[in-house]
Amino acid sequence: MGTTVLITTANKPPNDIPFCQMTNVAMRYITAKASVFFWAAHGIEKIVVADATGGYLLDSEEILLLKQMGVDVEKISYYQNEDLIKIKGKGYGEGELIKFALENSLFLRDENNFFKCTGKIYCRNFETILQMIKQNNIQNIFWRLLDEVDSLQRWADMRFFYTTKKFCEENLIPAYLKSDDHKAAAEYFCFNILNEKLSTTKALRPLLSGFSGGTGKQCFDLSLGFLDINCPCWVST
Repeated sequence: MGTTVLITTANKPPNDIPFCQMTNVAMRYITAKASVFFWAAHGIEKIVVADATGGYLLDSEEILLLKQMGVDVEKISYYQNEDLIKIKGKGYGEGELIKFALENSLFLRDENNFFKCTGKIYCRNFETILQMIKQNNIQNIFWRLLDEVDSLQRWADMRFFYTTKKFCEENLIPAYLKSDDHKAAAEYFCFNILNEKLSTTKALRPLLSGFSGGTGKQCFDLSLGFLDINCPCWVST
C-alpha cells in the first residue's frame, strides 16, 4: 500500500465564506506549511498539495529540501468558483478540490488508496494509525467527529481519513457536493453516506493537531480518555 497524503488547501480564500474565520493569508500559509513539514518528518513518501485558489504553498527550494528527506511533493492548483463557494461554503469547495486532485494528480493516478488531510492539520500518532491500517488490511476508514462539547455529533470528521479512489469518487465527492453551509455541512452528508456504505466499529482515534480555518484557532487537542482508543468509526476491508 502507498503512503500518499493529499493535503487540501485554500491559501487565498475570498471574503464572506460561511464559517471561515481564518482570513489572514500569511497565517494560512504559515500554518499550512507547518503541517506539510510535519508530514514530511513522518517519512511520508509522497505528498500532493492541492490548492483551490490558484497558488502554490511551497516554493522550489522547499520542495528540494523535502526531496533531500526522501519526500516527493506534487503541487497542483486551480481557481475555484468564488461566487459558488460564497454560496455553498468551504465543504463544497473541498469536495470540488478533491475531485480536481483525483482527476489531475500524477501521484494519485498511481495509487489505489490515499490519506487525505485538511491543510493546517497533522496527525500526531500517524505511524500507529498506519500500522493499524496495514495489519487489518483496511481499505477505507473514517472517524466520527468528537470534541469536548459534543462527543457524539451526527458528523463525520472529514479533516483526516484513508480511502480508496473508487469509494471517494463514487460516494464521498457526491456527498461533499450536496453540502450547503447555510443549511447542512459536508460532514453531515458524509456521515449519512458512510453509515449507508461502510461498517461501523471502534478504533484508535487519530490525534489531530494544528489550526482550523473555520474558527481561526488551534484545534481541540486534548485527550478524550476511553474514546482515544475506542473512537466510533466506519471501515471496509
